[in-house]
Amino acid sequence: MDSILFNIFLAIIPGTVWLLYFLKKDITPEPKRQILKIFLLGFMASVPAAILELIMTKCLTAAPLADEVFFFVKYIFIIGLVEELIKYLTARFWILGSSEIDEPIDIPLYMIISALGFATAENVLIFLTQASPLLSDHLLLSFSRFVGATLLHALCSGIIGYFIATAYCGRKGWRNFKILFGIALAILLHGLFDFFLESSIIKTMENGWGSSVLYSFLILFVLFVFLSMGFRKVRKLNGACKI
Repeated sequence: MDSILFNIFLAIIPGTVWLLYFLKKDITPEPKRQILKIFLLGFMASVPAAILELIMTKCLTAAPLADEVFFFVKYIFIIGLVEELIKYLTARFWILGSSEIDEPIDIPLYMIISALGFATAENVLIFLTQASPLLSDHLLLSFSRFVGATLLHALCSGIIGYFIATAYCGRKGWRNFKILFGIALAILLHGLFDFFLESSIIKTMENGWGSSVLYSFLILFVLFVFLSMGFRKVRKLNGACKI
């Protein structure tokens, strides 16, 4: 029992730390009850996402594809697509457009909160099922999730939130295009991050392209820099946004 509780504790650390970090980006703090609500909704959204991914992956497995093509399709058009859309729809349905959005920065912030709830659910599942063959040390696994997948979820959803904020709170032209572009970009980068961390892809690329793990963390770095600049831009937008 103590071991299970300790594993759950390690699983929720990455999402909690990043949540505290991103909340500091908001000068006027959001209601704690609302933050918890969106975080838990993101947590629960992982269930339909996991079911969809299992069904779609099973269908894809039946297709006669080379390993590289299989993993490319799986991680971009199944994992990336399903997870980014469900995280977006969770925030869009429950919070975006409500009276709680009283300044532009709230849009990417609530997207990130939902994403961190989603990522925390993933972490709990991985820790409780021992579903990480590469990292058996749970302290190392917690750290790797902190600097890897948990941050990825937050950044990808934050990017979508950035494009929504600029579409609705900035100049009105190309509104739908901006939102669709943000979602597509998040799906692509999420999928590529996972693709480059696939064990067989790592082995393949090491033969002539260097370690593909570096490509994954390059994606994280670019996303982090872009979103940091995006937050500064969104803060300069005036007034509340009606979505």
